[in-house]
Amino acid sequence: MASEFQETKKDDAPSGVSYVADHNKTMSVRKSRHLSMKNEPERRVSKKYAEEQAKAGPSAPPPAKKDRKSARSTSLIIAKAEDMRQRQIMLYEAGKDPEDRDYHTSAHSQPLEELMKSQNTKLGNDGPACKDGAAGIEIAEVEELAKVSGKNKITPPKKENIWLRLFRQIFTGIFNVLLWGTVGVEVFLIYTGNSNDIVTPIILASVVVAAGLLQWWTELKAESLMDALSGMQASAAVPTVRRSKNTRKDMMVEAEDLLPGDIVFLKAGDRIPADVRILACTDGMEVDNAALTGESIPEPRDPASAEKGSPPSQARNLAFYGTTVVKGNATAMVFFIGDKTFLGKIAASIKSARSKSTLEIQIEHFVHLIAVVAVVVGLASLICNVLDPQPHPIGYIIANAAGALFAQVPEGLIPTVTISLMIASQKMSACNVLVRKLDAVETLGCVSVVCSDKTGTLTKGDMTLRDMVFFKSKTEMEGMTDFSKTDPDDKKTLGSKMLRGSVRNNATVIDGSNKFIGSPTEVALMKAGVSSWGVKRVKDVMDQPTLYEIPFDSANKYMFVAEPYAEGGQLFSLKGAPERVLRFCKYVYVGSGDSGSIVEITPEIQQIIEQNCKTLMGQAKRVLGIAEKKANYDANYKWDGASMEYAKDNFLKDMVFVGLFGIQDPPKPGVKKAVEDCQDAGIKVIMITGDHPDTGVAIAKEISIIPNQDQLPKYTVITDKDLEGMVPSGETFEDGDSPEARKLEAFWKEVVVHARVFARVTPIHKQLIVQALQKWGGMQADGKAYGDIVAMTGDGVNDAPALKQANVGVAMGIRGTEVAKDAADIILLDDEFASIVVGIEQGRLSSENLQKSISYTLCSKVPQCVPNFMELAGIPLALNVSQVLAIDIGTDIWTAIAYAWQPKEDALMARKPRHPLVEKIVNVGVLFYAYFYMGMMQMCCCWFFYFTAPGIWSNVGKSNFTPEEEHTNKVASTLYYYTLVVGQISAAMATTTYHESLVKYMAPNHKLNICIVLEVLFALLIIFEPASEDIFQTTGLTLHQLLMPWVTFVGITVIEEIRKAMARKKAHAREVVHPDGGRPALQRRLLDAADSSSC
Repeated sequence: MASEFQETKKDDAPSGVSYVADHNKTMSVRKSRHLSMKNEPERRVSKKYAEEQAKAGPSAPPPAKKDRKSARSTSLIIAKAEDMRQRQIMLYEAGKDPEDRDYHTSAHSQPLEELMKSQNTKLGNDGPACKDGAAGIEIAEVEELAKVSGKNKITPPKKENIWLRLFRQIFTGIFNVLLWGTVGVEVFLIYTGNSNDIVTPIILASVVVAAGLLQWWTELKAESLMDALSGMQASAAVPTVRRSKNTRKDMMVEAEDLLPGDIVFLKAGDRIPADVRILACTDGMEVDNAALTGESIPEPRDPASAEKGSPPSQARNLAFYGTTVVKGNATAMVFFIGDKTFLGKIAASIKSARSKSTLEIQIEHFVHLIAVVAVVVGLASLICNVLDPQPHPIGYIIANAAGALFAQVPEGLIPTVTISLMIASQKMSACNVLVRKLDAVETLGCVSVVCSDKTGTLTKGDMTLRDMVFFKSKTEMEGMTDFSKTDPDDKKTLGSKMLRGSVRNNATVIDGSNKFIGSPTEVALMKAGVSSWGVKRVKDVMDQPTLYEIPFDSANKYMFVAEPYAEGGQLFSLKGAPERVLRFCKYVYVGSGDSGSIVEITPEIQQIIEQNCKTLMGQAKRVLGIAEKKANYDANYKWDGASMEYAKDNFLKDMVFVGLFGIQDPPKPGVKKAVEDCQDAGIKVIMITGDHPDTGVAIAKEISIIPNQDQLPKYTVITDKDLEGMVPSGETFEDGDSPEARKLEAFWKEVVVHARVFARVTPIHKQLIVQALQKWGGMQADGKAYGDIVAMTGDGVNDAPALKQANVGVAMGIRGTEVAKDAADIILLDDEFASIVVGIEQGRLSSENLQKSISYTLCSKVPQCVPNFMELAGIPLALNVSQVLAIDIGTDIWTAIAYAWQPKEDALMARKPRHPLVEKIVNVGVLFYAYFYMGMMQMCCCWFFYFTAPGIWSNVGKSNFTPEEEHTNKVASTLYYYTLVVGQISAAMATTTYHESLVKYMAPNHKLNICIVLEVLFALLIIFEPASEDIFQTTGLTLHQLLMPWVTFVGITVIEEIRKAMARKKAHAREVVHPDGGRPALQRRLLDAADSSSC
């Protein structure tokens, strides 16, 4: 059979497979699995047949004739499928693995003929236009090619059943299990008759279900990311040409049925149905890549092959899946479909589940800690009850142990955290910061690095005229940046002359007062004229008749206009690339624009012009030159009859150079200050851009991201070339001793410390940068890297992987694509970078207030728990489970939530960021403060006033009580409960500040003040209302008994003031230390204590 198969002609082999075999030698073992099929026909043996031969053994007889025929057919099918796979591998860059996470292809750099052959597709009789003759792929191959290539669809991620998720939110997790266990015990005690307290299990179950429902709903709202990606996929049928035995077949093919090698026809308004190579297009064809890149400026397309090794994302002969044709028509060849497209690669990188937020990790850590404490306390109570010499009924033992356990569980923690974050997010939305994922509020307060896109975030996102440079004297050129003093009627001032010449532009059309249509450069010049002179005067200039025009094109790189001159004759104006303009110039205006100021261009003047060009280019500005001259052609001159060559030789001869324009996408107002504010707060700002390094560096210097100096330290600026070979082969960085792991670690450890600008990066590079910062950044005082907490801004689909990877993804609300918004945790509604600083300060305040809230909640746990153990010593139960619930759910939860409105203390943004792994919200200091400091003071006061109840001492040691003794126990228990309420009020006031005195800080949080008043009223209701007395086992108190516990408030407050005074003497551990020893001059303009909604 092998010999029969060897009769296949070499010409039948897919062209280009030899290339695959050659570069296969350079690939790793892992990569070589994609290239197992070689070119030599003798090696094309059916794998299935080879396996059969191996099983049969060397002595096996040859297969029957029928079997040989069947095997041959199978071999041909397998070989054909493998050939088709090899065609697709030909589309990848040599030495690259098709399974790599980054996007790469050689389709843009391969010569057209070679590319068409490799895909077994064909051009038409009219060449790349493919409008005549048989073209495209062979219809006979479509079925097999479809099996190999699959559908042109992006594979959606698997989704968890929403009802299963709801069940998980409510019933799983150690905290929920603990709470449901407590409910179960309470229900069991009621069922067995050992308890008549039905309020506790109902309230507790309601709290757990409500918290689970809230979390479930929040997750559902944030799950539309892949739906938005799906919306970018083309759905309409696409005009396509295929061939059948050299016969042309024009057809409409559904977008999802397109195959590699298909030739499609695109027109303005069409969504690109796959990744395509432009074969032919009309002059000036443009595509809108905003859906992918977020860049608002349409990009031109050109069918010419790109330079080998150039990034495909920058190739002008490619168009990508999901983008749109905005101008012109094109014939294109499909080369990647579905998951292999640029959009598909991005989708693959965001399918993985988002990692837990810093708040989730901290709350989980806290819950585990509390769960351990609660279980230990409950077991201790159970053991003490069992070992007690005085026997107790089993119901009593279980109730006592459950009460001890229950007293340690902060039932209101989850709703308190959730509602507090919702309130903080509402305050942030008033400052144009929309929070999509609540826990991002706390994470934003921990951010240590902000990675920002350049265009549209740090800069305005549109080209702007920033400089006009002209000769002040023969030896010096001067610049003008304020164009408001120019006048279109001024014929002598060089600035006015330049600006008038720039707006004399027929390619730019004004649509309304603030809308412009045209190329970015011409729009920039037009906008400068409109902002200086107004629309009417600019239109007057534009409405001047045009006698002759040479429009701008990429070959000439200039534009020429001839118009009538008001004083007679004609005015010729020329603008374009400086070197092209200077080629036609013999003279230059010096000092003014009248004829007496014209001098001949000397080598010295030429050198000055070139030097100023370099200066402007060094500032990453696009530079244009402008020249003019006056002519005196006859009034009846036939301008239409002048050829292009004649115009170049005559009209453009001996022009007078006027000056240079510097055009740039400038930084937004306020960005420089916002960057400096971040740096003052100990936050590093990094620019990540797909732009040229020079452009990125120039903007970074202007907004203080990097120092304004010529020589920058190593690793300050990283480009795509620096990142070559520094991308891990897997999903992310891995620890290990392999040469690759050591090389990557050495490189990235330097980068995360020193890099401030990343330029010419791909979407996967952006995600990689974030991963590196999270792995090797965040060096702490102990010399250990805990990883930076990274906020990443972006607006395009290409930013989505990095937005999802970051601890906080920040999308632009105006410019941002739906995919970017869905991948983000926070959306800046005004697209202003300065709003991030607002968000960070609010995040820090939210974290601080959340810590205060939790600290306050935990203060009552010791006095709530101890009574269960004291009961074993014979002391009547001082606090029952219903009273614990009355404190935790009835009063504490609302007071804890009110902390969300707490104004900031001094120097909030003068501290270093709090790292959640080093300094958790619930740390040792918080636990010590709540349990061993405030909790112990409260407990001592509670027991003191408990034993002031008349006759209580005589009840100690008894197990059976008379009705009078029961009433005495109720009075003592009520005093204990009421004193604890007062103690919690003192804790509420004490925890409003860490160090600042209440005498200075006062009580600015009016909502907290209201909650404290309501707390007292609720306690009085429980004490005096008859129905409440039955539920909570309380009784009325005398006026003296109501007033005396307030000694607790006075005593705790005085002790706290002494502690805070001592703490203020010590330097704050997290203040940002500046070299000059001073405090950062951070001008904050947000979070007014008097108005929580003001920014």
